[in-house]
Amino acid sequence: MAKDIKAIKCPHCGSVQKTEVKPDFYRCENCGTEYFLDSDDVHIYHHHTRQGQPYVSSAESNSKLPIYILIGTIAFIAVAFVGVMLFSPKKEKSYTNYTNFKTPRMHYSNVVYENTATGDPIYLRIGADQIYSDNNKSEFEMHTQYVNAATGKIIEDRVMDGDYRKSLKCDLRFKTFQPDMTYAIGCNTTIFRLDTRNNQITDVTNSLFDAFPELSSGIAQIEFDYSKPMINIMNNEGTSFHYFPTLKVLVNSDEEASKIWESKFDRYYYSFGYLGNWTDDNKFNQLIENRYLSEIQKLSQRDLTPGRKYFNPEILYQDKENLLIKVNTTAANNSPISIQSINVKSGKLNWALPPDRYYLYSATKCKQGFAIEYRKDEEADYAHGVVVVSNEGKLVNNYQLGRTE
Repeated sequence: MAKDIKAIKCPHCGSVQKTEVKPDFYRCENCGTEYFLDSDDVHIYHHHTRQGQPYVSSAESNSKLPIYILIGTIAFIAVAFVGVMLFSPKKEKSYTNYTNFKTPRMHYSNVVYENTATGDPIYLRIGADQIYSDNNKSEFEMHTQYVNAATGKIIEDRVMDGDYRKSLKCDLRFKTFQPDMTYAIGCNTTIFRLDTRNNQITDVTNSLFDAFPELSSGIAQIEFDYSKPMINIMNNEGTSFHYFPTLKVLVNSDEEASKIWESKFDRYYYSFGYLGNWTDDNKFNQLIENRYLSEIQKLSQRDLTPGRKYFNPEILYQDKENLLIKVNTTAANNSPISIQSINVKSGKLNWALPPDRYYLYSATKCKQGFAIEYRKDEEADYAHGVVVVSNEGKLVNNYQLGRTE
């Protein structure tokens, strides 16, 4: 069948001016309408595009649609954020003015003692807070803190004033001459009295020696004598003296001091030594009971625990009825330490705490039993504090502090 040849006209405007985009697809040059012929040349399909608009294919439009959606979403969020910022109520700006701050307290001295009014073990800690202000200046604030070691409760944290604060920064050495008479010396120049009833430490350097004109020039140096119950003093003129606090007696020679020591003081104490001949080849530590009667000036001694071997022993606490010692568990210098209670009558072991690695310092009797100050080493991150043990050797409380506390 013969086919008729017909001019293909634009279905929109009738123009025959066209451009073939691809086989059977055309675009009108007059109005921009796109149209195509079906396979049997019967139907004409068209897509009209307004004149003057750039041509964009449907495939390109679909590929750019997600981009348009993303851009629109971002624009919407930006507009919403600006709107919230513009129309939300404004809040007043507030600033915290940190005019000063404190570093951790630096501790210089510690001691545990029995409060003579309550019988509780008191842990005295002396230290300083270094306070910095916003003008780049700092000052030290000295503190004496009193803690009930049996409960861990802080009784008082007292700020100390006065020129003697510098002496408190030294490592104070304490000595008890009788239950209600404990002194401390700082920097070898200042002597303090510890009031064990009211939990208070006071500088008594001047008042303690008011009655002695020999010391009117002032104190140049002062220290405890650890073999006799006395204090050794040098005045500012370079003269040395010996002072017995319990007798309130001051002498200026070693001979006079020894005479008073031998004639005025009965002694009952324990020590580690050796009662045999010091030329013996196999000397060993013995726990010795010492009794001295000043009236007849005679010393009697006995081995309290005959046959027992001690490694690096020390007396931790003693009175007429109680004796605490510390010993290494083996002959090795770094072996764990055992705290032991010895029966002062029979020499038998009352109890022993589990061995541990620590350094032991001050110790006291208290109504709960005993309180012992300790400090551990690097392996325990330098934990320290006071352990309170009953008379039967049971743990009452371990008041433990961290390395920076």
